[in-house]
Amino acid sequence: MKNIIKYSFSILIMISCIVVFTIMSFKVLIIDKSGESTPPEDGPQVSDGDETPPGDQENSGQSGQTEVSGPEKIDPADAPFTATDSSYLNDALFIGDSRTVGLREYGQTQGPNFFANTGMNVYNVRDSSVNVPGVGTVTLDSLLSSKKYGKIYVMLGINELGYNRENTVVKYGELIDWIKEKAPDSLIFIEANLHVAAGRSNTDEVFNNKNINDFNSKISQFADNKRVFYIDVNELFDDANGDLKAECTSDNTHVLGKYYVEWVDW
Repeated sequence: MKNIIKYSFSILIMISCIVVFTIMSFKVLIIDKSGESTPPEDGPQVSDGDETPPGDQENSGQSGQTEVSGPEKIDPADAPFTATDSSYLNDALFIGDSRTVGLREYGQTQGPNFFANTGMNVYNVRDSSVNVPGVGTVTLDSLLSSKKYGKIYVMLGINELGYNRENTVVKYGELIDWIKEKAPDSLIFIEANLHVAAGRSNTDEVFNNKNINDFNSKISQFADNKRVFYIDVNELFDDANGDLKAECTSDNTHVLGKYYVEWVDW
């Protein structure tokens, strides 16, 4: 009986050892499995807060900011001219002083209207009554209220050179804004004032090309190249020094009649 109990106890110990060994082996196997790491994907790992959107960026530190380059801007001076026929000016209005009167008289245009006289300036243009061929004697206000123009050209400033420069520039800007309101569908062209010849520019303290260039530069700032444009015809009549060519004028101030056709073609 004692021997049976002894053997039974030995068998129980052996079974217990087997069970313990089996459990320990299984636990070690689980630990080994959990220690395996998943290989990282190719490339650096970035947290959600620092995620950089696709696209080239010079400064990756600006999270979420992608610099997009817009269309290349073209300087108006580099913009090419487009050839047109004489009908292009059929819906145009020219506003100006004696230079614009010359354009009306000698430019051989047929369609446009001219609101111009020799004494026209930015201070009186809105109060003046002018005989517009084909329309009658009207103010600029009534003309713009009664007729729509596709294009409006403005050349004013030579008569005002002796006035306070800054006041004249302000008045010019107010005129352009007023025309924009009166003619919301029109393109507006600010025309540079024509230069005078060296014979006058070098001797006149007021009517000289230095003052003309300064004024032209200031009024050019009113162009937005969307509705309001700045154009400069001086390149057509200037000599190498930037003065009106002597052969183009008889009074050192106005171009000869035969050259107005070239102006229109330009």
